[in-house]
Amino acid sequence: MRILQIAPAFFEFQPGGTELCARSLHRAALEQAGTESHLLACVPSWHGRPGAGSDFLTPTRGKAETGIAIRAFDQFHLSQMDDLGVLRSFREFLENYRPDRIHFHHLLYLGVEGIAVARRTCPKAEILLTLHDYYAICAHDGLMTKKQDGALCYAAQPHACLHCRPDASIVAMALREQGIRAALDLVDRLIAPSAFLRDRFIAWGIPAERIVHQPNALPEGWAGRSPLPPRDRRPGEPAIFGFFANVMPHKGLHVLLEAALSLKAQGVDGFRVAVHGSDKHAPEAYKARIAALVENLGASISLRGGYAHEELPELLAGVDAVIVPSVWWENDPLIVRQAAAAGRPILHADLGGLAEAGNQSDGMAFAPGDAAALAQRLLAFVRGTEAFIPQISEPALAAIDGQRQLPEKRPA
Repeated sequence: MRILQIAPAFFEFQPGGTELCARSLHRAALEQAGTESHLLACVPSWHGRPGAGSDFLTPTRGKAETGIAIRAFDQFHLSQMDDLGVLRSFREFLENYRPDRIHFHHLLYLGVEGIAVARRTCPKAEILLTLHDYYAICAHDGLMTKKQDGALCYAAQPHACLHCRPDASIVAMALREQGIRAALDLVDRLIAPSAFLRDRFIAWGIPAERIVHQPNALPEGWAGRSPLPPRDRRPGEPAIFGFFANVMPHKGLHVLLEAALSLKAQGVDGFRVAVHGSDKHAPEAYKARIAALVENLGASISLRGGYAHEELPELLAGVDAVIVPSVWWENDPLIVRQAAAAGRPILHADLGGLAEAGNQSDGMAFAPGDAAALAQRLLAFVRGTEAFIPQISEPALAAIDGQRQLPEKRPA
């Protein structure tokens, strides 16, 4: 079996769950007898540039990992139109490697045309696409939230979508959907890491038999990990609540900080908030909002910045509970499964795929976007009036090998 994993970026440059899943599956396959694997990751111009005369580069030290340079991309249509550059190089790569299975992890950067090229070049190969988010449905960065106020969307409706994309038109929206659906029709199997996401795509019109629910496996280095002991807190020492995500509006850090301020206003001082995540891509207005909350919290909060994947176990050891206050649907957030595997209690918004992952990990839910509800959960934890005992479920414990046991290719 010769497998090609295709990621929208290298995890080293863009440390997201999508990139980590692709890399983890690739590296696990390298360890399996009789299996050959290669990771092909897109390298947008802001991540790196190839040498003269080539679209390929090797910016990592990973075995059988290749980058393909991306010079331009139509993110609205999820379209890669550089047929004489990127797509030609991709076609040549496929002709040389000849994979039996091609596993796309996103439509970003190789675009809908990339799937068409894969189907034409390797007609006998099995093509998989894991839907790590809602990009195919939603032109607002796949968030399925309203750009104006962050309110949740339940379906893509062209007239309503124009409020988020006033630069588009009804015709453009229709063409976008048509192009994406045509590409998905070329895929043998669509993979939904959460049942919630699967339901959203079925509601969008994908036949139920074409999309399988397969939770993300724990990433490399996590399968079989023993839970950490509780943090050694001295009498009177405050509880530490950890936030692990990029500082972006949809990740909901403001909800956590507003909840913390509510506790502080009540005279509760038995806690600290540790924020692990970069605000590099956050809008300036959101940075200002967070900065004001941080100033009011004073010594009750510490901003630790971004972190490497390898550092996560040690960082989790330094907190008493993990807070996941997202205000968008999420899909199958890895931090929930990693926190549970590490034996750390999870407080999470009761929302979409996040609620699903949280329920499977015995997390404690609170109303999404409701700082008062979260404050009540935090207070219960500080006072020890509720039991928080994470129990990671079978889907979360699945080894990487389990993710590779996918249904057979659909009949021709």
